Amino acid sequence: MKYLNSFLLSCVAACSCHAELVAHWPLDSDALDATGNAHNGTVVDGTVNFGQPGANANTGSAAAFPDTGHIDVPFDAALNGESFTVALWANAASTGGFSSPLTSRDDVAGPLTHGFIIYNNNAGVWDFWTGDSDAGWDSLAGSPVTTDTWTHVAITYDAPTDTKTLWIDGVVSATDNIPQSGPTQYAPNGTIEMENLHIGAGQDDGLNFYFDGLIDDVGIWNEALDQTVLQSIMANGVVSGLSDPALSVPNPIDLVLNGGIQVIEIPINNPGQTQTLTVSAATFNGDPNFSVTTLPGPVTPGSSGNLVVTFDPAGNNGAFEADLKITSNDSLTPVRTTTLRGAIHDPMLVSDATVDLGENTTGTITLTNNGATRSLQVSGITITGNSDNFEITSIPSTIAANGGTDDIEISFDSLGEQGNFSVTLTFNTDDPINPAFIVIVTATVPFSDTLVAWWPLDVDGTDASGNGFDGVVEGSLVASPGANGATGGSLEFDGFSSRIDVPFDQALNPQDFTVTLWANASTTSGFASPITSRDDVGGGTSTHGYILYNDNGGNWNFWTGDGNPGWDTLTGESVTTDTWTHIAMTFDSVTQTKSIWINGTLAASDVAAAQYSLNGTVEMEPLHIGAGQDDGLNFWFSGKIDDVGLFRVALSPDNINSIMTDGVGGFTGSSRALEITDIDLGPNPGEVTITFNSVNGAAYIIERSTNLAPDSWDELTDNHASEGETTSFTDLDVPVGTTKLFYRVIRP
Repeated sequence: MKYLNSFLLSCVAACSCHAELVAHWPLDSDALDATGNAHNGTVVDGTVNFGQPGANANTGSAAAFPDTGHIDVPFDAALNGESFTVALWANAASTGGFSSPLTSRDDVAGPLTHGFIIYNNNAGVWDFWTGDSDAGWDSLAGSPVTTDTWTHVAITYDAPTDTKTLWIDGVVSATDNIPQSGPTQYAPNGTIEMENLHIGAGQDDGLNFYFDGLIDDVGIWNEALDQTVLQSIMANGVVSGLSDPALSVPNPIDLVLNGGIQVIEIPINNPGQTQTLTVSAATFNGDPNFSVTTLPGPVTPGSSGNLVVTFDPAGNNGAFEADLKITSNDSLTPVRTTTLRGAIHDPMLVSDATVDLGENTTGTITLTNNGATRSLQVSGITITGNSDNFEITSIPSTIAANGGTDDIEISFDSLGEQGNFSVTLTFNTDDPINPAFIVIVTATVPFSDTLVAWWPLDVDGTDASGNGFDGVVEGSLVASPGANGATGGSLEFDGFSSRIDVPFDQALNPQDFTVTLWANASTTSGFASPITSRDDVGGGTSTHGYILYNDNGGNWNFWTGDGNPGWDTLTGESVTTDTWTHIAMTFDSVTQTKSIWINGTLAASDVAAAQYSLNGTVEMEPLHIGAGQDDGLNFWFSGKIDDVGLFRVALSPDNINSIMTDGVGGFTGSSRALEITDIDLGPNPGEVTITFNSVNGAAYIIERSTNLAPDSWDELTDNHASEGETTSFTDLDVPVGTTKLFYRVIRP
């Protein structure tokens, strides 16, 4: 248990430096960092089951990752060193797709990548990826993954030699010192964006590449460790390299300040194994508002004591922050710094962040001053947005302290327009923490017609809404049976060359929208898009619009561009191949809610500001059915698509289910009526040809009568196949001498 400590000490003697253990997540019972460096993780978005059997006797318990649950650790530059080592135990339950036990990366929409990733890749091989500040990833493939087996995985990067190495069970599995692109193989996460570290998941936001299995004893060091040390860690656990004694203190420490002089107790913990911790000094470097009152006494291993400080605001108001430097006999980090911060918020403006007038023309905004003693002064209000539609009729100047209130009256006039309207009110006050308080006011005038476009896809890309958004067929499309009797036929896309392009129009990119369609995917490999209306400026500088993906993990995904690098993603349910699935994507700008619905049921939803910036904001790209990318020349969809509808509102669940059952035409009343449009004699004597509206893939019953009596109808056929949007039938045996004939067409 002492070998690694002695190695580190000998390294110090030789070179006045040593590899520091930056973070250690034992994953025994929680996601806390055992080093005392406060890189504590939080379980998010699902389940992580702690207390599972660990990799060996020296690693304690492990954590199971059965679903989308994972651990997020807030970004810190210390977790992303110029040189580094990451070591962990992994027990993979499967080898399907890409799954990441640990990721610390930022991918600036693809053109710029940074950070490091461990993958159990889609070929069932351990992979070590690094971003190199260039397009794509610098990948290093190692040994095959053995499922249901504990494997020790370590990745190292040595900056002076630009060498990256993947170690499996203490042995070099792969190594490389030649960049695939760019000047080096590795640029740290934080070079441009500062993304969290994820345990049990991947992607910048941790919402993809989920790891299926067990993870144990994760450590990060700020140097590339050698094989001897890695084998010691594998045998003895990361704990063998921890400080003893060790000082652990929360960082930062958020204070609740009341405006008076306060005594604050700061917990000092000793997570060391055998040695007592002694704090010899603590200073604030002359900060006038904070002072150290009492140092803690000796802290035995596994216990804690309190360091006591005094805070005196000295009559001041607003935000306070100070660094507390603590000196102790911590064997590896003798001086630690933690930040104390808090605020005295007086006066304090409180109001609803959003006010929805709905369909009303007037409303009230209530402002409250929750400051303890000082009155609130309102110096003015700035209005941005649909300012012509909103008017403020009264503005308070002073609001009393301790819960005093005043109202602002606001009126709304649509000026004859329809849709959603919003205005941002910025209240300029003497609130010391939030002097520019923002309230968003919205109002709605319902659309008389919510349908923007409807592509039945019976035979081509014609828009059946009557709004003229006809698509142009590129490549070869095959007419096929549709999703159900209400949708008519469908079109089959080949997955490499066929698509439908609809020329750009701002109406196809509304601020609020719903897209509905039926999709029948033949594969789940790669990213495949049934519908895309997007623009990706400069290959990733800023993104706009919306995308539906059958993604490379085999899930339905709803992506939106938010005007920034990268895409805002929302993962729905798994794709079932060779099966019709009804999909709806909705975005509500008033509530900032995006949702994906699978077969009429909500699969995923997210509420967050600035999730969607519409195509047309910068560039004006066509809408594509059956393919993706700005130009429609990538992300081809392989399979069938049917009954695509685009609406200028976020439809309700009942509306979505109605469309799924009755089709877009049945829901909107836009479907073509089944009617006979033409009757001709011929083409031969004694024959009559009728023509009627039809839908592709359907079959029809055709009957004839000579007098319209209820019992006079003769069935000529009970299975006449559709020929597309119109179908003809020739009666070859007209009764001789008949002067009147009547025909009717029935769809079973």
